[in-house]
Amino acid sequence: MRMKKWITGFAAILLGADLFCKYRTEQKADGEKEKELFGGKVLIRKVHNHGFALNVLSGEDRIVKGGSLLAGILLLCYHVKLFFSKKGTWKFAGTSLMLAGALSNLYDRFRRGYVVDYIGFAAADPQIRKITFNIGDFCLMAGAAVLAAAQAARSVTKEIRKEVKKQRKTL
Repeated sequence: MRMKKWITGFAAILLGADLFCKYRTEQKADGEKEKELFGGKVLIRKVHNHGFALNVLSGEDRIVKGGSLLAGILLLCYHVKLFFSKKGTWKFAGTSLMLAGALSNLYDRFRRGYVVDYIGFAAADPQIRKITFNIGDFCLMAGAAVLAAAQAARSVTKEIRKEVKKQRKTL
């Protein structure tokens, strides 16, 4: 249980960092020149995303808000279930990261009407270069990866146990 409290604290710090960065980004004037970091590989800019990822369904406010809220509620319910479970620490870590990202973006979506994105990457392709993220987006992606890895590890472990049991019976 103590590990889960640490994980929750870490996720809360990431949530706070993202909200702070979004606040600072919103203080910038629209159209302000993007800043380059790490030799121009990382770009800091201000983008308002009115849809889902990559502005999908932009202009469909009710669908975007409703879908985001429903996904957030389902994620929160699963997260609470994992918190009180004695197993599933890795799944809990994944959902904690995802929840941090979801809450940050939900806050934006309902408070501002759009999600503030501010991290881009240098790329030769202008379509890829214009894609912009925030810390919450990275939390969602990392959390999904941790959750998938935890589930895959569980499946592999289950298969190995089944095979070992089968081998013991033949001995």
